Amino acid sequence: MRGNKHTGRKHNRQNRKTKPSVIAAKRRTKDIDQVHDDLKAPQKFKAGELPRDEDLPGMGQYYCICCARFFTSAEVKAKHEKSKLHKRRLQKAMDEPHSQRDAELAAGMTHER
Repeated sequence: MRGNKHTGRKHNRQNRKTKPSVIAAKRRTKDIDQVHDDLKAPQKFKAGELPRDEDLPGMGQYYCICCARFFTSAEVKAKHEKSKLHKRRLQKAMDEPHSQRDAELAAGMTHER
């Protein structure tokens, strides 16, 4: 017998992550192509170069480019840089981005002769 022993009804626990309300509430980060653009000029994101903002953690001075996150201090940022999530995002960011030409070649829609 499935269900709750007190109520006798089934609980629908599947497909929770595909509900529109869950998807709409997801915290959005920068897409990988936006991160590639930011990595072209990393000197803009150094601790002294960023504008001070009271609403951001650490006054907006400690920023991880590939994860698009602000941190409260340099120690917290250093700890984050050792994490598995950061290493995965960094690996993805270091890959060469696909171009429109690559997409057309993959689809067999070349204009070259």
